[in-house]
Amino acid sequence: MVATKRQQGFTLIELAVVVMIVAAISAMSVLAINQAIGRRYSSEADRLLNWLQQLAENSALQGAAYGVVEEAQELTDVTQLRAVIYYRKRWVALTAPSPFQLSDDAQLDWLVQADESDPLLPQSEKDSRDLVGLGAVRGSDEKLLLPEIAFLPDGYIEPQGEMRLSFSSTDTEFNYEWGEPGYNLLMERVQP
Repeated sequence: MVATKRQQGFTLIELAVVVMIVAAISAMSVLAINQAIGRRYSSEADRLLNWLQQLAENSALQGAAYGVVEEAQELTDVTQLRAVIYYRKRWVALTAPSPFQLSDDAQLDWLVQADESDPLLPQSEKDSRDLVGLGAVRGSDEKLLLPEIAFLPDGYIEPQGEMRLSFSSTDTEFNYEWGEPGYNLLMERVQP
């Protein structure tokens, strides 16, 4: 009678195959995670462009000047952009469209050529009580709002310049530019 010997472990070839399979799967997952993170930033930049274009379209359709005000949240360091409308000689914060919330690692830089001594549209300190029908934020008449940029009904974007969206966890930046005459909001992705 021949006694058969049972195998007591794995061969070196079997271990090498398992290690190669695990390495290939981990490399693919790291690549997929990096692409997902990159898409997150591109998605936020695209959403911001759509939000700004919505303001420009509202301005043209309603025949009123719309602006963008940057606000910092009180309890967090998160920044949001709020739409404002020029109504009865003052800028009034709106509830619709809803404010654009930037992610916590986003940084927005305004590179506009604004002249503080010559405001875009004059404002009055007069209290306007009938703003709620326009979707204005209650209590927004406490201080004068000064938008960073304004979308005018004739299609112009004032003042001229650009806006840069960057993120602290990546070197990728997104530039938003409006052309020489102030038309056409364009986004460009910049990678160093």
